[in-house]
Amino acid sequence: MNEGSWKIGELATATGVTVRTLRYFHQIGLLCPAGRSSAGHRVYTDGDVRRLYQILALRELRLPLSEIARSLDGADLQETIQRQIEQAGHRLAAQHALLHRLSTVAEGLRQARQPSIDQLMKTMEAMMQARHFTPDQLAQFEGRHRELGQEGLAHRLRGLEQLAAQAGTHAGRGTDPADPAVQELARRWTEAVLELVGGDRTALSALYDKIDAKGAEAATKGILTSATWSYLKRAFATGYPGPA
Repeated sequence: MNEGSWKIGELATATGVTVRTLRYFHQIGLLCPAGRSSAGHRVYTDGDVRRLYQILALRELRLPLSEIARSLDGADLQETIQRQIEQAGHRLAAQHALLHRLSTVAEGLRQARQPSIDQLMKTMEAMMQARHFTPDQLAQFEGRHRELGQEGLAHRLRGLEQLAAQAGTHAGRGTDPADPAVQELARRWTEAVLELVGGDRTALSALYDKIDAKGAEAATKGILTSATWSYLKRAFATGYPGPA
């Protein structure tokens, strides 16, 4: 491999991104190899690698590829990394809260004291928060649910059930996740979930992490099956580059 230039297979191996994904990024104009080999073949340059990092970092925030493309036009690497730092900071805050609770319980046990029920309850709460959501996100969810009310919340959950059923039908038929109908469905799903979490994409990312960790059916109380969730994630990865 020449320094500063990578063939598509070399870049895929080095970064863990599949060749198929890199080709799709090229197809939609998101990441086009800027260099040429001595034989005239396209190769990726250092600048392309930096852009790929930004694409993957923004995708971690659950941005669709169409929005990532617009963001990259006016964003630099420092701005992208700063957004990742903020996301990591939320997770660290929850982990620190859990560490404090566990230290309190451990100190009590060292002094031959049984932890109180209140201490155990708060520790369990910190465990749940650290695993998926920050305290601020949980408070935001509660506020959003109060704002919607039981009827409004139930209405939106029924909408998600309908979208999940449509995704399950496409999955059963073997429809290509890049199909325009599936891409539109993925866009509608994301918009519906974003509305539930108050438009916070960091909270959306945490929610999706919870679904992955706990299992689709358990985390969504049956709205999603594992197969449907896997199919939706393939559609998300394609990026639904339709209307925002």
